[in-house]
Amino acid sequence: MERPPLTRVLAEFALSPLTYSADVEQAGVRSLFNLLGCMFGGVDHPATEIAADLALEFSGPPTTTLVGRGARSDGLTAAYLNCLAASAHAFDDTHLETVLHPAGPVVSATFAALEHPSRQGPPPTGCDLLDAIVLGIEVQCRLGQALWTPPADGQWGWYATGVAGGIGAAAAAARPPDLNQEQVRWAFGIAANQASGFRQTHGSMCTGFVPAHAARSGFHADLLAERGFTASDAALEGTNGFLDVFSHSAHAENAVAALGERWEITHNAFKPYPCGIVIHPVLDACLALASMIDGEATTIEAIELDVNPMCLMLCDRPNPTSNQLAQVSVQHWAAAALARGRAGLAEGADECVNDPAVKALRQRVNARPDDAIAREGARVRIRLSDGTTREEIVEQAIGSLYRPMTNAQLEAKFRTQARPHMEDERKLDDLVDVCWRINTLPEARTLIEQTSAQSA
Repeated sequence: MERPPLTRVLAEFALSPLTYSADVEQAGVRSLFNLLGCMFGGVDHPATEIAADLALEFSGPPTTTLVGRGARSDGLTAAYLNCLAASAHAFDDTHLETVLHPAGPVVSATFAALEHPSRQGPPPTGCDLLDAIVLGIEVQCRLGQALWTPPADGQWGWYATGVAGGIGAAAAAARPPDLNQEQVRWAFGIAANQASGFRQTHGSMCTGFVPAHAARSGFHADLLAERGFTASDAALEGTNGFLDVFSHSAHAENAVAALGERWEITHNAFKPYPCGIVIHPVLDACLALASMIDGEATTIEAIELDVNPMCLMLCDRPNPTSNQLAQVSVQHWAAAALARGRAGLAEGADECVNDPAVKALRQRVNARPDDAIAREGARVRIRLSDGTTREEIVEQAIGSLYRPMTNAQLEAKFRTQARPHMEDERKLDDLVDVCWRINTLPEARTLIEQTSAQSA
């Protein structure tokens, strides 16, 4: 079967007027709000600091906001560092079907495009920013579905956000500069040529680097295409093109079915815990069990986890030695939640990873795959020293599509991450207010300017 002309179809879609429901609009607002909080949360992560020290040595004119730093850099550097911060704690968003984390590259590249000095025409509104985010996430997730959603047979060793994220970022960032359709096709091809990232390096600083590279690549692709830098007009669907390279058997039709009618952003989930999303059902169960035993974790002799096979494919690390490895260790998070009754940023830090009590509990974890358990579910059983057992079954984790985080929960998450980088609570209140009403802003830059927030 001949593939649809995917590069052209998605380029047309990228430049077309968007019409979507209030549910899609709200999903866009929530995606932006969640991701922006994560940008603040990762500003002082060691990976971000190392990358910033190097990148700022070579940075060009300071035209673009670095979120939470009270500083500016050139646009490419800002797209890279803002996305790296947002991804550093694995606290961002997830399109679970494809295991993409789509908002990071899209929002970071769009912010950079909105502030770029070559920007012509009237200032983009908050609605323009929202359209770009909705579009970029849609393009990225649709490409993920073409690679990984059956009947496609994708290679799960690729880091999905690194593979599709740059193209989604290019789609989003193309709207503010108003590229023409040919230039957008070139931009998709340029971004596709920079697609990369594999899961063996999960548990290292590459976890955040890969989406950061995608953000920078997507914006860079637009800037090159705008200046006449060419790429194949069939870069995505052509022989030996994007789909052929990244999937054993791609299904391009997944990317175009009901395009503009069904919106994947409504399937984008937000994380209540700073770790791999496939771990979250285990955390719901362990936190419930921790409350049952009233903090007496020392009485636990055995911990049995029954999980979806993907959880172990991505997060089976019984003995993590660093905070980065702990982000993708179901054993660590089960032990930490049972030992401390919490599962926040502190439980992902090196202090908790090296806590003797947590290390001892990790050795008692036995994790088993079970095909009958959905990705959003888990079964956890603990045996206590007196011989009694406790079991908790989770069918849908908090933060899943069936139990989404509420706006109040998202706001609490945002404030926790942003507060250390704001001068005072009033500035934080103002920023929260602007985020929630982004679709009413006459100028999108109003939001971006407030994110510079001088460090306390």
